[in-house]
Amino acid sequence: MNRPWTILRLAGISLGFSLLPAVLLEMMNRLAGAGFSWLGFLGRWGFTLACLATSYMLRVHAIERQSWHLPWSAAALGALSAGASLYYALTLSTPAAWTVLALAVAVTLGVNEAIARGRRMAFSWLLGIAMALVSGASGVAIAQLESRFSEEEFFSAVQSLELAIFWVFLWVVRKKALQLSGVWDTGVGGDQLAVGGLRIDVRWLYALPVLLTTASIAMLLSYQGSFYPPTAPAFKGIDADHPFQCGSTKPSASIYQGEQVFERIMALVEANPHKAAPELGMLALVNRDSAWAEAFRASLLEEASQERFTGPANSVKFIQYEATLRAYYYSRVRSAFPELFSSQEQHTLRNWFGKINRRAQSVEWIDWMYGLAYAAWPSGPYWNQEIGAGLLAVLESEGLNDPQFGQENRAFLEANHGGWSTRFRNTDDAFIYQAEWINNALFQSIYHQTEDGQNRQRSFDWLLAQALPDGSSPSYNHPTPVPLGGVAYLAASLFSDEAALWIAGRSVEYLEANGGYLAAQPFLESPIGISGRSPVVGSCLLYGDSGLPTQHGPLAPDKIVLRDGWEAGEGYMLLNLRFTGWHRYKATNTVVMLNERTPLVSEVIEGKIMDWLPTGRSLFRDKRIPRENLNGFQIARSAMSRVVYRLTGIGGPWAQDPPYYAEVESFDTGPILDVSRTLMQGWRGWKHRRSIYFYHDGPVVVVDNAWGPSGQTGAVSWHLYGPAVVNLSRILIGEAPEQAEVVLLPVIDGQIDAQPRPELAESSGQDILFQSEETGRLSLATIFLTDRWLGAEVEISRAEQRVVISIQNGHEELAINLDVDLRAP
Repeated sequence: MNRPWTILRLAGISLGFSLLPAVLLEMMNRLAGAGFSWLGFLGRWGFTLACLATSYMLRVHAIERQSWHLPWSAAALGALSAGASLYYALTLSTPAAWTVLALAVAVTLGVNEAIARGRRMAFSWLLGIAMALVSGASGVAIAQLESRFSEEEFFSAVQSLELAIFWVFLWVVRKKALQLSGVWDTGVGGDQLAVGGLRIDVRWLYALPVLLTTASIAMLLSYQGSFYPPTAPAFKGIDADHPFQCGSTKPSASIYQGEQVFERIMALVEANPHKAAPELGMLALVNRDSAWAEAFRASLLEEASQERFTGPANSVKFIQYEATLRAYYYSRVRSAFPELFSSQEQHTLRNWFGKINRRAQSVEWIDWMYGLAYAAWPSGPYWNQEIGAGLLAVLESEGLNDPQFGQENRAFLEANHGGWSTRFRNTDDAFIYQAEWINNALFQSIYHQTEDGQNRQRSFDWLLAQALPDGSSPSYNHPTPVPLGGVAYLAASLFSDEAALWIAGRSVEYLEANGGYLAAQPFLESPIGISGRSPVVGSCLLYGDSGLPTQHGPLAPDKIVLRDGWEAGEGYMLLNLRFTGWHRYKATNTVVMLNERTPLVSEVIEGKIMDWLPTGRSLFRDKRIPRENLNGFQIARSAMSRVVYRLTGIGGPWAQDPPYYAEVESFDTGPILDVSRTLMQGWRGWKHRRSIYFYHDGPVVVVDNAWGPSGQTGAVSWHLYGPAVVNLSRILIGEAPEQAEVVLLPVIDGQIDAQPRPELAESSGQDILFQSEETGRLSLATIFLTDRWLGAEVEISRAEQRVVISIQNGHEELAINLDVDLRAP
C-alpha cells in the first residue's frame, strides 16, 4: 500500500468517525443549557479533527525495549507546542489556548499509544483512563490558574470529567481509524506513516510522575493563594484606627422606646414558625415562664434522644453553630429554673454535649478540603465564622465539655484566639454571616475574658451602617436575608446606643408589616430603658478585614453605602468593592441594590438548589452566582476559559474572574450630592471606572467607562426590579405611585438588549445588557429618575472638548461634567 493512498484513506475514515466525539461535545453543551448553533458545532468538530490529525503526526513506536522512534513531524510539533505554550503564557491569547489544548490532547493520545502498544488489554485500559483524566484536567486546570480559581470547584470537576470522556471517544476513534486505514502497527518496527525521525530513550518517561507531582503542588499553592491578595488599595484617611469614612444626613423624626421594642422582638420570636430549642430557651428566660421552660426541656431532650449534631457533618459543618446555641441556652435556662431538669436528665444532656464535643473534634473529609484550601492541618472545629471556636468556648465556659477532650479544646482556643481580638469583620462576603460571627466573637470573649478594644463596637457599626431606612436588610451572596432586630438590639444593650436601638425598632416594624419573624438572639434577655433615635450617619465608605478564618490579610475596600436619609422610602444604594474570602462572589465594582421608595435594582441571586452538589455547596451563592447576574461591567471569556466553555457548555459567555478589589479613586459627601469613583483594573487587559452621582432627593447617575484590548467589546448589565415598560433607551419600572424611570444614555454608541426576567427567578423584572459597538472602549451613563424627576429630559452634549449630561424637569436642571470620568486611568 503506497503512502499517499494510506494518508488519504486515514483522512477519510477520520473525517467520518470524528463526528462521534464532536456529537458528544454537542450533547454536553445541550445538557449544560447552551443553545445550538451550526457555527459552534462546526468549531467543535474542527477541534476534534485537529486533535486527531495532530495525534497522527505525533505517533511514536518502539525500536527496541528502551528506545522509541520519534518522527520528524513529532519533533516539529514539539517545538510548536513549546512556542504556543510560551506565547499563550505571555499573551493569554484565545487562539493560542485552542492550540495548546489540542496539542495536549494529541500528545497524551500519542504517548498512551506508545506505552500501551504490545501490552495486555487490562493495562491498556487502565493507562487510557489515567491519560484521559490527565488530559481532561489539564485544560480546566490552566483555565482555573488564569482566572485565579474563580470558577466553582465542582463545576470544574464536571468539566474535567466531560473532557476526559471526550478523550476516551477520541482514543477509540483514533485506534479504529488507524486499524481500518492499514496504518496500525502492533509490533516493533515501522508503520505506514513513519518516515525518518529521532531516537529517544524511554527512560525519560520516568520523569512524567515527577512533573505531574510538581505541577499538582504548584497548582495547590496557587489555589491557596487565590482567596485574597497580600496587598490592597489604600484610601486617604482610611487606616486600622479609622476603617470607615462617613458623611452625615438628616435623621428620621420617629423615636422607639427600648421596652416596647424588646416586647415586639419577643413577639416576633414567638411568631417564628420554625421555633426550636434556642427560641424556646430565649422565651423561657425572658418571660420567666415555666410553660416555655417546659417546652424548651422537652425539645432539648428530644434532640438528645435523637443524638442530633453527633453524627458526621459531611459538608455542612454549620450544625456546630446550632449545637452552640443549644449549649448556651441549656446552661442559662438550667440556672434560671434549677428544678426543671432531673438529675437523670442532666446526666443525659451532659453525655449528649460530650458527644457533640467529640464529634466537633473529629476530622472529617470536608476538613481535609478546608485544610488544603487554608494551608493548615485539618481540624474538626469549624473555622468559618469561627463557629468551632464559639462552640468550644461555650462548652468550656459552661462545663459541658467531654473531660477527655478538655485539653484539646483549650489548646484549639489558644491556638485560634480569634473574635474581636484579631478583627472586627468576618472575612466572608455575605451580610448574613456577620451576625453569626458576632455571636461567636462574644462567646470567645467571655471564655478568654478579654476587653476586645474598638473591634467590638466596629463589628456592629459595620453591620448597622448598611441598614436600610425602611427596616429591611441588604442580602448579598446568600438567598436568605438576615433581620437586624435582634443583633441591633444587642448592640444597643452593649453600648447604650440610641441609633442601634432605633434600627432595631425600624427592623421590628418592617417585620411586623411583612409577616416576618425573628430567631433567638444570645445575650438578649432583658429590655433597656433608653429611647432609640435615628442615626445621622450618611453615605459611607467601608473598609474591612481581609484574609481567611486562619489568616489575616490587609485592611481592604469593602462597600460603599449611599443614602438620602433614614425615613422609609428614602434613597439607598450599595456598591460592592471586593471578590475575596472563602464565601465570596464575583461582585467587584457592582451595584448590589438601589432603592428609591421601592426596589429599583437588585442582584439575581435566586436560583434552584443544585441537588447534585454536596449539601454545603448546593445553595445558589458564592462562586456559583454568575457575574452576569450582577449589576456591573462585563467582558467576554477569553483564553483557556473560553476554550473550556465552548467545549463543555458549562458556565456562560462572560468572564467570571473580576479583580480582587475596586480601587476607590474618590469619595465625597455633601448636602446636595455624594460622588464616588471606583476603578477596577487588570481584568484581562481591561480597566473599568464606575462613577456614581447620588443626588439627595434627586436623580442617581451611574457612569461606566472602560478601556480594553482592541478587537474586544465590553458590556454593562442591569437587573431592574418589578414590572417594566421598555421604550428604546427609556424604561419605566414599577407601578404608580412608586414608578421610576431608567434612561440608558450611551456616550459611545452601543446596543441595548432588554429581556424580561426568566421565569426561574422569584422576582419579576427586566434584565438589561448594553454592549459597546466600539472595540476596546465602552462609555455609558445610566440615569435613575423618580418623584418629580420622572419623565425629565436627559441629553448629552459635546462642546469645546467637554462632555456634559443635562437633566431637566421643567423647573430644575442638573449638569454633570464627564471630563474626569472619561479620562483614562
